[in-house]
Amino acid sequence: MASFPDTPVSLLVRLASDRTGIRDEAGWTRLFELYAPAIRAFAEERGSEDESEDVVQEIFMRLVEVLRDGRVKVGGDAGKFRRYLATLVRNELVSRWRKRQSRGEGASVSLDDPGSGVEASVDSDAAAVVDVKWRLARRRAAVEWALTKTALSPQSKAVYRAYVMDERPIGEVAAQFKIPRNSVSQTKTRVERMIAAIESEF
Repeated sequence: MASFPDTPVSLLVRLASDRTGIRDEAGWTRLFELYAPAIRAFAEERGSEDESEDVVQEIFMRLVEVLRDGRVKVGGDAGKFRRYLATLVRNELVSRWRKRQSRGEGASVSLDDPGSGVEASVDSDAAAVVDVKWRLARRRAAVEWALTKTALSPQSKAVYRAYVMDERPIGEVAAQFKIPRNSVSQTKTRVERMIAAIESEF
């Protein structure tokens, strides 16, 4: 299940003031890193696995356009931005579903009621479901970041993967890496703290 990450309001304000859509490269890269995994996961969950990368690119092209043109007011409420983004993603998936239908390719996107039309916004219940999904995707993104882009030792990463992600018994992991069992637990705790810190920045 995918979940929208929380968005630092300051980042949105910065990007909204970048009328070129290219000047603040670091800001746009950060926004992409925050949201691409969640958008991709949401598209895949809705049956658009083959098109998930296209969905990500389309959503980001739209985001650059609407933020650059000032069509999205970011003010002090990042939650409104997440709801707006959820609407963009849902509408993109509905649009793709309709195109497949018109080509006679059958339904492959599982949406609440795709025949009822593209909604202008996401209601509060749907927004809550989407929010839960994007939070889980944010967690996955933070784990991936910790295990690929941090200074954790290769052994710490391997121990964490084996013990937590592969769910192998602690004794088996300790024996494989020739470390005490309590070192496996300590590694898990250290990596989990790092993941939580990364997640809080997303």
